[in-house]
Amino acid sequence: MASSTGQAIREELQRYGLLRMLGQATATGTTARLRDATRLLSTTLPSTAFNGCYVRITALGGVADGEQVLVDYLDPDLGDLYVSPAWSVAPTSAATYEIWRAGIDPDDVDRLRDEALTSICSQWQPLPLSIVSNAAYYTDLTSWTATDAAQARQTVAFPTELWPASILVTNSAGNGRSASASIFAIRASDYFYLYVPVSVRSGTAEIVVRDITNGANISLSGGSTTETRRGWSAFEVTGQVPATCDEIQVWLRGTEATAIVEWGPVFFYPQNARRIALEARVDTIEKVGPVYRMTRYPTATGGGSFAEEDREEVPDVRKIQVNDAVYFQFSAEPIRDAPYFYEERVYYTALSSAYFTAANRATGDAATTLCPLDYVTAATAKLIAEMMLFKAPHEADFYAGVVGLANSRLRNYERLYGPEPKPSLTLEREISIPYLRV
Repeated sequence: MASSTGQAIREELQRYGLLRMLGQATATGTTARLRDATRLLSTTLPSTAFNGCYVRITALGGVADGEQVLVDYLDPDLGDLYVSPAWSVAPTSAATYEIWRAGIDPDDVDRLRDEALTSICSQWQPLPLSIVSNAAYYTDLTSWTATDAAQARQTVAFPTELWPASILVTNSAGNGRSASASIFAIRASDYFYLYVPVSVRSGTAEIVVRDITNGANISLSGGSTTETRRGWSAFEVTGQVPATCDEIQVWLRGTEATAIVEWGPVFFYPQNARRIALEARVDTIEKVGPVYRMTRYPTATGGGSFAEEDREEVPDVRKIQVNDAVYFQFSAEPIRDAPYFYEERVYYTALSSAYFTAANRATGDAATTLCPLDYVTAATAKLIAEMMLFKAPHEADFYAGVVGLANSRLRNYERLYGPEPKPSLTLEREISIPYLRV
């Protein structure tokens, strides 16, 4: 999917009348003015044409990229736009600029663009069921710890996009590893199931479930625990927590000092479990769709390959919310020994973390998102117009019109790009109710 920059999103807002003009200087100005004899030189423009408007520089041209100031007045005879306060350096003919509708602060636009990405624009994403924290390396690796190795989050690319991310572990010594956060949810003597996709770039990959309490590896059965080939396969094993163990971890390990191994998400849960909690970011059942069980999936012992796998929806899985926590309750049958995943409504990542300086603005302008441009622009326009209904009540008719247009387009783009409704299967049977003819 094509990516869009923060600047491209902002410039699209001209379609909604929120951005009044995009232009480029035609000659070097001064710190107090910008000269554009192509767009601003006109006997029909009054000197007050842009009163109350912000102007932002969007490309280097003497002025620092991202500087923004208020318009003082326009000299239409020369095409000079005077500003206050002054720029740090005079803009040259290379400077491109934006002029916003009076009252709209471009910093607010950037904030609302990021709010649109993180709270409105979304899509369904398959994620593993697991009691391992951050089992799918969702946004970072803060809950994974590398020892004698470097770890890096990878975006899984075409043609193997069965999950969003992987972790690449590059050893610096023998038995280098990436270790999960400690797991305390499985009690001593309980049994567990573990499934982890793997692709070996160099050396030997080994899957380990570590007894932290006693400092030993837990015996695993059911399949191979080592792999040496590239191309995605997977470890599928089971094991039992020792009677004296209270803490375990999953280790993604490479045997040799030169081992380089890419690991997929970690499917890990107690055998025959009927309840699986979701991670803290899932704070409402509205963010989750159906649960699926993978079938014909590959294993390191040679069964199947990633291209032959399939999935079947698991019926009668209840979504239960307790305060801001969500979990799945498997009512029809407990979890089998197989990889299960669910669909989560995920949002896009913000393009900026701060909005106050020219450097902040330039960073947001250059950052990219995979959210479709039309989709995020409509959501951003809606948020800006709703804000301006309160900030500029004298222009309520205009901004109400923008809200209506943006909502109409947003509904269309939601159908095109957003998450479609995901009803879940149940075990309920159809019944017929007899009635008397009259």
